[in-house]
Amino acid sequence: MYGTGRCVTSDSFITSCELTNFLLSKNMTVVGTLRKNKPEISALFLSGEQRNVHSSFFGFTNDLTLVSYVPARKKTAILLSS
Repeated sequence: MYGTGRCVTSDSFITSCELTNFLLSKNMTVVGTLRKNKPEISALFLSGEQRNVHSSFFGFTNDLTLVSYVPARKKTAILLSS
């Protein structure tokens, strides 16, 4: 499947910045959730209690986008996209 330009969707068990960068080098993209204990995630993305419900916080690099979202139950969700 390398080089096909397809998008891989994954859950927090497998998603990582390392995997996402590897797949990007093979002309594939990734959308998935990240576990909160990943070292790549800044503390700014984890502080859902100080943010409004349904708010989003975005972080960007050249190839990756990290989104922190606060759903109705005040538990922050972290998403990674390439």
